[in-house]
Amino acid sequence: METNPTVEKYKDGLTANLIEACTGSGLLKGALLASPDIDEAWLRLAPAFYGDAVRNFNAYPEYCLACAGYLGMAIACLWDKDWSKYQEFPYSFFQGARGFDDMDDHITDNILNDRKHTVPAMQSCSANAYHFLMRECTEPGTAEAYQFFLVTVEVMFKAGAAIELNRLGYRYEKVNLVN
Repeated sequence: METNPTVEKYKDGLTANLIEACTGSGLLKGALLASPDIDEAWLRLAPAFYGDAVRNFNAYPEYCLACAGYLGMAIACLWDKDWSKYQEFPYSFFQGARGFDDMDDHITDNILNDRKHTVPAMQSCSANAYHFLMRECTEPGTAEAYQFFLVTVEVMFKAGAAIELNRLGYRYEKVNLVN
């Protein structure tokens, strides 16, 4: 798939914007922490998530973006607990009793067990990401609008994962590999 430079510039800008906002509020320390395992989980879960998010975006845009962040947080949490046990769990595992409609509550109450930290973090990030997306002024229903939406959801997932990894105490450290 050919990369659209406009979409790539948007992705870089949104990522930088969220890192700055999250660092300013103490949710991150200047970088998006990541793991190849978490990135692979996103690639596996994204198609099912996109279907739900696309159907609900017009009515609940910030909620859809927040759910991507919650999913990232849940994946990071499970990665930390016991990845060999959780790495193949299906997308439905992350949904609540009402499916996508209560995904946020299900993840915060049953996987993260933390409302105090997660809810304000995702409310802030999703509002920030939504406003960043709206500033692009793409025509609704176009291929370009869809690309921007997909990128925004992916960046929210990565931000959620990074926020949870930061909360769990992970950080980048310089390692001296020479003895």
